[in-house]
Amino acid sequence: MNLEQLKKKGGVVADALVAKKVEWKHVDETGKEVTDKFTVHVRRHAFGAMELMHAGGEVERFKNARYLSASIMLGKDGSEELPFEDAVNLDPDLGILLLKAVNEVNNPPAKKSPRPKRSGTSSSLTA
Repeated sequence: MNLEQLKKKGGVVADALVAKKVEWKHVDETGKEVTDKFTVHVRRHAFGAMELMHAGGEVERFKNARYLSASIMLGKDGSEELPFEDAVNLDPDLGILLLKAVNEVNNPPAKKSPRPKRSGTSSSLTA
């Protein structure tokens, strides 16, 4: 495979946003439990960007908030960034929901490959 083919197949990540629906259950200011449903836009990150975000040192502080701030875009068209300061102060349940959305975009679950079938063996037990 050459570089052009690799790019055409999506091997080199473009700065693209992926819309993700979020359902946040919380208590409003009157004490009533409510559910807010909305869409966030998640930035797909390239390998180097992910590496930089998870590097050691000072970046270790508020790692998840930095990850959310670099990943979550708000607004109808995803043009509004989530500021780091606001990511630090998110409701914990909402922060976890947003992290889940970001992880679904940037770390999709691996597809399980089918188990190879054994040929010529039989495994039956007799009493």
